[in-house]
Amino acid sequence: METQYLDGADPLFISGSNTGCLLLHGAGGGTTWDLKEFAHTLHSKTGTTIWLPALTGFGTRPEDLIDVKLSDWLTDAREGVKKLQQDCDRIFIVGHSMGGVLALLLASERNDINAVVTWAVPFTLRIRKITFFPIIIRIPILKGLIPKKHSIGVPLDSDWVGYDWIPSSIGLVFLEGLKRLKRSLNKVTCPTFIIQGTKDEAVSQNSAKRIYNAINSRIKEIWYVEGAPHALMTNKRYKEELFTKTIAFLETDDI
Repeated sequence: METQYLDGADPLFISGSNTGCLLLHGAGGGTTWDLKEFAHTLHSKTGTTIWLPALTGFGTRPEDLIDVKLSDWLTDAREGVKKLQQDCDRIFIVGHSMGGVLALLLASERNDINAVVTWAVPFTLRIRKITFFPIIIRIPILKGLIPKKHSIGVPLDSDWVGYDWIPSSIGLVFLEGLKRLKRSLNKVTCPTFIIQGTKDEAVSQNSAKRIYNAINSRIKEIWYVEGAPHALMTNKRYKEELFTKTIAFLETDDI
C-alpha cells in the first residue's frame, strides 16, 4: 500500500548533476517540509541532485512513531546514499537536528561521503532531566522548536507541516542516537561544517563546539548564528544567509 503523507510532507527527489545531496530532517515532529525550500534553492543554484526522504514514522501520523527505532532512521539514511550513488559520484549530506546526528553517524562509518553540513545538531540537550514512562504517552511539541505549532496536516503554503505531538518513546531513540554519536565522532574525517544558533532552545550552547573538537576532519568549520533559534532553516531572518553559507561550503574547491 502506498504511504499517505500529509500535504507537503512527502519525500522529494530532484534529478540533476552527478553530485548528489542527501537532506535529512529532524525528529522533533517536523517533516520533509522543513528542508524543501533549501532543497529547491540548492538545486536551482548548483544543479545538484537532491534526495529528501521522509524518515520512518514522519509525515503520516504521530502513531506511526511508536515502534520506531534508531536503526530505522539509519536505514533510511543509508538507503538515501545508495539511491544517490546510482547516478552520482559525489555525495553530500545536510541534516537538521536529529538529521544531522544521522549525517555524522553515516560519515563515521563510511569513506564515500564527500562533505557533511549540520544545522542545530545536539551533543547534549538543554533539557537533561527527562523521565520516560514505560507506557507510551503523548508529548506536545514544545513551542519554539518549530516556527509555529499547528494541528496535524496543514497546506504547503502555511507556516509549518508536521505533528503537534510525538510519543514519549522517541525520546529514548533520540538519546540512543546521541550516545552513539559521542562514540563515533572521532571517526568523522570528511569535510564538515557545523552550524548552530545562539538562541537554540533545544540544543546545549556548546554542542557545536564539542562536535567540532571531536571530529577528525582536516577541513572543518563552525558557525554560531547570532540570535538564531533551533529551526533556523525556516526562519525568515536567518534562512537566506544559512542557505548561502551552506552552499558556499559545499562548493569549496577542496571538497
